[in-house]
Amino acid sequence: MPVQLFTEAERGKRDRFPEVIAYEDLVIYFTLSARDHESIPRSSAPHNRLGYALQLCALRFMGFVPDALNSAPSVAVAFVAQQLRVKPEVFADYGRRTQTRQEHLQVVQAHLGYRRATPKDEDVSQLWI
Repeated sequence: MPVQLFTEAERGKRDRFPEVIAYEDLVIYFTLSARDHESIPRSSAPHNRLGYALQLCALRFMGFVPDALNSAPSVAVAFVAQQLRVKPEVFADYGRRTQTRQEHLQVVQAHLGYRRATPKDEDVSQLWI
């Protein structure tokens, strides 16, 4: 029988950004490096560049990208938008095409070094030597 670790409310909370992100966390996790800027699709519309960058920052900050990407606090959206020289309001247009979000997430994961687990990863006994 499966064990439920979190209540519905707790699970819902874990699939959203926190309501407040400390300024120190914005600086650490939401500052785009030169390498980050290079990975952002240059030919994309402003809302797609901003959405891509917010997915990158969310994954770096939380270890996952919330389904409710639009739950990003406005201060985080503005912080990233300023670095991209786009208006924060354009973010409202991001994600209308689900495939764009999925494609961006795959590129972001590769950019940050995420990969699928392999059978070799299952042998954790080597980690404790």
